[in-house]
Amino acid sequence: MTDPEKINVLLVDDQPAKLLTYEVVLEGLGETLIKASSAREALDRLLRFDIAVVLMDVSMPDLDGFQLASMIREHPRYRETAIIFVSAIHLTEADYVRGYQLGAVDYVSAPVVPEVLRAKVKVFVDLHRKTKLLETLNGELEVRVAARTDELRISNERQTILAREVDHRAKNALAVAQAIVRLSHAETVEEYITAIEGRISALARAHALLSDTRWQGASLHTIVEEELAPYRGNGASRFAVSGPDVILKPASAQAISLALHELATNAAKYGAFACPSGKLNLSWDLANPLKIRWQESGVLNTQPPTSLGFGTKMINLSVENQLGGRVHHEWRNDGLHCILELPDVLDQSVPDRAQTSTVSGADANRTILLVEDESLVALMVEDIIVRQGFSVAGPYAGLDEAMRAIGGTNVAGAILDINLGGVSVFPLADILVDRKIPFLFMTGYGSEQLESRFSNVAILQKPVEAHVVQSFLADIPIIAG
Repeated sequence: MTDPEKINVLLVDDQPAKLLTYEVVLEGLGETLIKASSAREALDRLLRFDIAVVLMDVSMPDLDGFQLASMIREHPRYRETAIIFVSAIHLTEADYVRGYQLGAVDYVSAPVVPEVLRAKVKVFVDLHRKTKLLETLNGELEVRVAARTDELRISNERQTILAREVDHRAKNALAVAQAIVRLSHAETVEEYITAIEGRISALARAHALLSDTRWQGASLHTIVEEELAPYRGNGASRFAVSGPDVILKPASAQAISLALHELATNAAKYGAFACPSGKLNLSWDLANPLKIRWQESGVLNTQPPTSLGFGTKMINLSVENQLGGRVHHEWRNDGLHCILELPDVLDQSVPDRAQTSTVSGADANRTILLVEDESLVALMVEDIIVRQGFSVAGPYAGLDEAMRAIGGTNVAGAILDINLGGVSVFPLADILVDRKIPFLFMTGYGSEQLESRFSNVAILQKPVEAHVVQSFLADIPIIAG
């Protein structure tokens, strides 16, 4: 096989002495020289090799150079091949014209002048090499353009999806903030403002934490590991974690992850993670209330704060205000001991749960099925429903428990969050359609998420507008029991 970087030059002449002369003259070009002593042999070489330049005698016994040139040009592979004629006889102007018409690019008169022959062949060899290089570069450019075009298409699609998801998350965050404002109570304006600011700050931090960690599900072990991972030392472990793996309710998981985040941040500033000898023992047991014990040791000169810092206030607001739990802080000589008491934060959904909200007869005419996985939003919508004189079945945070509930519950209407942690509520909506039960969709997404078969169902956009819920409830027909 020839060197792929070299250019193949075909030398065609029926006289061996001339072929030897051409070879000697052209060997200094460093290209691959292929010889043929007849037109038929030349055709064979053309079929076997990729020829860039053909140097041929005009006068040959079987086929003359003009005939051979015509045959070469008829082959698609050699329509652009450079053909140089060598002639020892005087050619007329008509011969030159015929040769050019048949594809000749140049003529050389015999006896050949070595420098002239070498220069002419080199010109076409270099031209062929640059043409091939340009074709290669064009091919690579086309591939890159196609790949880049595909990347841009995918990027645009992702940007569209991302924009929708950001819009959804923003609306959900606003809905939760709205719920905090509506549900918070205090004796004074100042206390109310403090409570609102604390909860909104906790909400923002919790959402950022959950977004960064991307944990799937609400495993307490997963939350603990992700919160403490940045503080794991290179040597002996700086903390010990023990406790059964329990599944937390979505809203509880947000508050607990935020509280642990604040404890870890405070430990990094003032406690066990800021001191070389500091240790942390974190444990919990399966009980109600769930007790999470945060016990630091090895901290030098621990002093209780003269006033509660922002992080401690955040922990109290998350656990006590939002979850109805209790926080116990004890600053011992060697570090902080903190116990978080958290009632009703475990997800213990069972089929029997659906039966607890079963109603019948006249009560069913005033019961609304509520399905929403954001607990504060659910509480706010529930408050709106109850204020209108209805009772609530739920609220349910997952599709499975909502499906179980509707299997044993008669309701007058329903309000359904479209997306339940990535699961569509449409199967439940189909059941409501079959039963001719009016319902309202609730979502932070746009209407494009709605399937065509539900095009006539109204949508309650987040943040929630109370008058939309009130209007929906006012239109529900009351059937005498």
